[in-house]
Formats: sequence, structure tokens, C-alpha cells
Amino acid sequence: MTPSRASHSAYLRGLVRALVVTALVAVVPGTTNAAEPDYSGWQALLQKYLHVVQAKGQPWDSRFDYEQLYVDEKIWTLHRSDLLATLHGQLLSVSPADMTPRERTAWAINAYNFLVIERLTLHLLVPRRQFTRYDSPKQVNDEDGTFFGAPVASIGGQSYTLTGFERRFAYGDTAADPMADGTTPRERPGDPRLMCALAKAGLCSGPLLPWIYRADSLEAQLDRAARLALALPAYLRADPAAGSLAASNRFFDERADFGGPQTPGLVAFVSKHGPASARRVIQTKKLLRPTLFFEPDWKLNQLDRPKPKLPGAAGADSTKATKKG
Repeated sequence: MTPSRASHSAYLRGLVRALVVTALVAVVPGTTNAAEPDYSGWQALLQKYLHVVQAKGQPWDSRFDYEQLYVDEKIWTLHRSDLLATLHGQLLSVSPADMTPRERTAWAINAYNFLVIERLTLHLLVPRRQFTRYDSPKQVNDEDGTFFGAPVASIGGQSYTLTGFERRFAYGDTAADPMADGTTPRERPGDPRLMCALAKAGLCSGPLLPWIYRADSLEAQLDRAARLALALPAYLRADPAAGSLAASNRFFDERADFGGPQTPGLVAFVSKHGPASARRVIQTKKLLRPTLFFEPDWKLNQLDRPKPKLPGAAGADSTKATKKG
């Protein structure tokens, strides 16, 4: 039987509606594309150990509780962390080549920030110093190398240091040395907002955020990361009364993104993403560059709290560690 024109039109309308619904479901924010890893474990780790520290009237900031994670995972006795090993596998068992550029950048930010936490937590204590922890990632230096120069991941059979991973995947420099140790600056420019999104375990680097980076919202997330970071005195210190604007030397470290050693693009970056106080100084004083630069603070971004008793310490239960808040 040949269908009527009315029934055929109804069929087409139904088919179009079905296709539209399918397309909408496919792009619902928060869903995972086939090329992206499972971020649920990474999100749960952030929810448990990342703490917002924001005094009244002060900018948003965060700290990570490496010490509590170390205790909870019994790393003192086990010398490993099953949780971190599982998350490592979840985040790194993907092929960056199968991702779109946005997917790859979002994945690289998430994976890099996790790898920093993993390496710092597993190497939290100074060897042969009992329960003394490192005060800075810059102090971590073992037989494998420095904090940023030791191999931390293997992708496609190639080992990567934190620096090599950052340059290859976050900044997209396919010519970068995968085993770079960070002693020489990047030469290929990239998105300057990335320095605000990549948390390097120091107070002078981007504050770790409690949100997973996603390809479908990457631009907005990078803008937010830049605004939050530039509002911190670890990055910028504006004094409208004195007409001065001080900037961290971290901008010089990432000078490839700001036009070279004189960082001529820094003022434009601050004018777009910086706090009102910094923008006001730039406008009123017609600044072409900051009035001065200061040394970055590489102190560990550890949550400031009563120290948990480590397994084996006096008064501690070596079989059970509880989180005190």
C-alpha cells in the first residue's frame, strides 16, 4: 500500500524530531566522548582533597591536602597508592591522537594536574628525615630526576616528564622533547591562559580548580582560570594609589606566550583577564609593562591545617587513619 502524503509528512517530522533528540543527547555537557577518558575518579579525588580557602573580601583560592591523601592511602607503609595507580590508568589509557584539539587540551590539563598531585603525594616526605615533608615541589629530586624532569607517564610507548607532557599535549608542541626537565624555557608560543590552568603544586602557579576541564566548555573554563589566577597576589599586586603594578616572574618563565623576554603582550593579557585594580592602574598610568617583577613563591600549596598523625608516629594508629577537619 502506498502511504498517503499526510502519513509520509508525519513520518518525516517524527524522523527529524528523533534525529534532533539524538543530537542533543550526544552533546549534553558532562558526557564523555569515546576518545576521552573516564574523569569520574579524578573528579572524586578533587572533591575529597581540594579545599577552597577564601577569606572575606579576598580572592578565591584553593589548597590540596597531600598530607591527608598520603595518610589515607597508607603510603608510609605500602610505598604506593592503589587509588592513584587506578586514576593514573583511567586518565592515561587514551590515545591523544584520536582526540580533537579541544578534547586533547582539556584532557592534557586534567592529566597534568593529576600527575603533579600523584608525584608530589608519592614523594611527599624527605628521605631519611622521618615525617618531614617537602616544602616545595622544587625540592623534590630523586634518582629519577627533578620534580618536573622525572618520567611520570608513558603514552604510546614514549615516556614523558611533567615538562615534556605539558609541552607536547597541553601546549600542543609536537616538536618538544618528551623528556624535557624544564631548565630551558619554551620557545613555541601557546595560549597564555594555560599557565593559569596548569597547577604545578606551588603557590605561584595556577590554583587548582574543583572542576573537570571539558572540551565543550574549554574556552569559558580557561577564561575563568585566568581571572581567578590573576586576582591572586601570587600573580599580580596592584596599588592604584601608588600607580604601581607588580607581576610575578612566572610571566617571564612563560615569556614565549607574551611576546618574548620583555613580555610586551602581558599588559594586554592583564587588561583582558586581570582584576579591576590592575586594569585601573594600567589605564590611568598608560602602562606598557608592569612597573616591577617579583620572585614567584614556590611554597607547596598544601592545605594549612593541624597535621594528621602519620602511621608509625607516636599516638597514631598504624592501621587506620581518619580525616580530621
